[in-house]
Amino acid sequence: MRKSHTTKRSKLIAFGITLLIAAYIAPLCIAYGGPCNCPEIPGGIPSNAVQCNKTDTTPVCETEQIKAGELALFYYRNMTMLMNCTQNCALVVTVDPDVTPKILGLSIDPNQTMMLTMNMYCSPLQGEMAMERTLNFYLGIEPNATSQLNAQIRLHINQTVLNQELNREVNASRLTWMYWNRTGLEWVPVYSYMDQNGYLTCNTNHFSTWTIAEIAPTKNSASTQWNWTTYAVMGAVVAPIAVALIVAIIRRR
Repeated sequence: MRKSHTTKRSKLIAFGITLLIAAYIAPLCIAYGGPCNCPEIPGGIPSNAVQCNKTDTTPVCETEQIKAGELALFYYRNMTMLMNCTQNCALVVTVDPDVTPKILGLSIDPNQTMMLTMNMYCSPLQGEMAMERTLNFYLGIEPNATSQLNAQIRLHINQTVLNQELNREVNASRLTWMYWNRTGLEWVPVYSYMDQNGYLTCNTNHFSTWTIAEIAPTKNSASTQWNWTTYAVMGAVVAPIAVALIVAIIRRR
């Protein structure tokens, strides 16, 4: 009888320990790579990505650590980011709660360990000129120290969603990344291209405030197009006349 009582007590203790372990591990699983209501990542999630799931959090000075060579995937309420850095990087993230959900990619190759402050907001900061036909988001990326780096910034473009959010037709072929030039006090367009997974991508060797806007055709390109069209029409009209004149001259001879 005593032996049976001891066995039951041991089982209860073991069950209690199991519950404590589960209670401790469950939140960690949810916060780091556990099941969540996460957006689908265009191109799929790399198998080596370390996931941090915080879909119930709108980050405000949220601090993350990215190990050198590690691919990190951060899920927040209104921003998903796939990031990697060739050096250890401390990241402090703030996202305006009014920013509509974005899927961002950031790859950095600096010459030293670094700390980055990243802010995503709907309107330009004081001193920055508002751009026309933007996607209503601005991305400030500031390192804590001057360093040499090469980086790639990517934003997934879903044209159907953008048309609904902005209440206008977005011409994806005219979208380009732009950064704020603090010396010239102007937005500078950077060569951008759409990759195979629908990310508008640009390469840079510095960080600043970035945005994406639709760039209208320049007057020069419109003028060039008009000139070529004019030449084509003139050629179509003049060529038959010239041929007729040549034939007439030959016949007279």
